[in-house]
Amino acid sequence: MNQPVNRPRRIEYLDLYRAFAIMAVVAIHATSTAVAHYPKHTLDHDVYYFWNTFLQFAVPAFLFLSSLVLFYNYNSKVNEKGWMLAFYKKRLFNVFVPYVVWSLIYFAIKQLLAGKEPLTHGVQFAKQLVMGTAHTHLYFFLIILQFYIVFPWLLSLIRHRLFNRYLPLFFIAGQAIFYALHLQFHFERTGSLLPSYLIVIGFGAWVGLNFEWALSKLYTHRYVLIAALLGGGAIFIYGNAYIKTTFAAYPLITYTVLFLFRNLFTLSACLLLLIFSERIGTGKHTEVRKATRILDSLGTVAFGVFLMHPLVLLFWRREFTDDLARHFSVGIILSYIVALLISWICAMGLRRMKWGWVLIGR
Repeated sequence: MNQPVNRPRRIEYLDLYRAFAIMAVVAIHATSTAVAHYPKHTLDHDVYYFWNTFLQFAVPAFLFLSSLVLFYNYNSKVNEKGWMLAFYKKRLFNVFVPYVVWSLIYFAIKQLLAGKEPLTHGVQFAKQLVMGTAHTHLYFFLIILQFYIVFPWLLSLIRHRLFNRYLPLFFIAGQAIFYALHLQFHFERTGSLLPSYLIVIGFGAWVGLNFEWALSKLYTHRYVLIAALLGGGAIFIYGNAYIKTTFAAYPLITYTVLFLFRNLFTLSACLLLLIFSERIGTGKHTEVRKATRILDSLGTVAFGVFLMHPLVLLFWRREFTDDLARHFSVGIILSYIVALLISWICAMGLRRMKWGWVLIGR
């Protein structure tokens, strides 16, 4: 069957990218209690701290991928009549509804576990819904909703030659300006605001608009990206406290250095993950292909796994933490495996149900 007009071919190995990213997200949440549990400067704490911090690129990776996919798919539709309305109807509805449903689920469960009546705290729920605080991971959906709202306007800017040519630079400048304003005005919850992620979004847009050429360029410069990942990661993971202490009297220098190295690490991780997924996803080895098919199924329901896995972790910690106190590290590893597998299985089942999109989107 021929491809429909103006419909780009589907990039199959992006499901692999989603799979790796969601495994990293679940690992972040599973190891967070271990970082707090073990005393600092012990081997156990250092191991968990490293992995918990190193994997922090995972959420920006989803924003990078969302930007790549949207600019890749909609670039050819920008001149079509009614595309913007169709975009808002499809994207916002399919994200907003699961977000509201899961916010309600997490709010109600936490209220009940605290011995409270959820129905009597409607104002509190409304506030948490607006702020994305019904549970720790739901802030991501506020970011993605903000991105969906502004995406059509960002796409319209590519018609301008100057913006199209220097697209990543405009996004870098936008995030830098936002951080400068934050230094002056001290915005609250910057991690829930879209401008905090403009760099990964900008480079995602650049890759999406120039996909084959950009991927070739990235692969050519893969060793530069690896060096950026290692250098930026070392400062991001181990240098934060030192920089903040050394330049305590110079907040502008502190923010500038942390801004540079944090984004260097995050962006290089996103780009290398894309290269890695492409290399594996297009490989010819039979055994590798079998493994990627399994991971592809995880990638197709990554959105649902993201929504559900904290609920599994919530009950795991409530029921099994005391039982596994003597084997705390084993409990952390098991919590990761159980949260990932149960969320994966449930999301695959919901995907087959007509109404399943209400819980895991489309």
